[in-house]
Amino acid sequence: MVRDQEKLSELRRSFLQRARVLRGEISGKLGEAADEAGGMNRGGDYGDRAFASGESSLDFAEAGRDIDELRAIDAALSSIDQGKYGLCIDCGDEIPSQRLLAQPLALRCLKCQQRHEHVSTSQSSSI
Repeated sequence: MVRDQEKLSELRRSFLQRARVLRGEISGKLGEAADEAGGMNRGGDYGDRAFASGESSLDFAEAGRDIDELRAIDAALSSIDQGKYGLCIDCGDEIPSQRLLAQPLALRCLKCQQRHEHVSTSQSSSI
C-alpha cells in the first residue's frame, strides 16, 4: 500500500485537479447536448435533425464516460481518506505499485480485476 504521505498528498492534488476539469467538461457537454436537442425542435431538414441528434448522443456518451471517471476519482479519494488507498477492494491485498503507477484509479489487484471483468462479461453476454 502507498504509505508515503507526500506521494498520497500529490495524488490527492492530482485527483482533485482532474475532478475539477471533469466537472467542467461534463457541464459543457451536457449543455451542448441540450442545445443540440433544442435545435432539433427548431426545424431544419431531416439531415440537420439527424446530425444534431447524433451530436447530442455523442455528447451524452462522452459526459457518461467522464461521470464514470469522476466516480472512480471519488472512490480513490475516499480510499486515501480511509487509509486504504492501494488495497484491493475485493481481496484486501496490496495492489502492486507498478499497477498503481499505470492506473492510479485501480481499485483491484490484477487477479481480482480479471475475475471482475470475466464475471461482468459473462453476465452481459447472458442478457
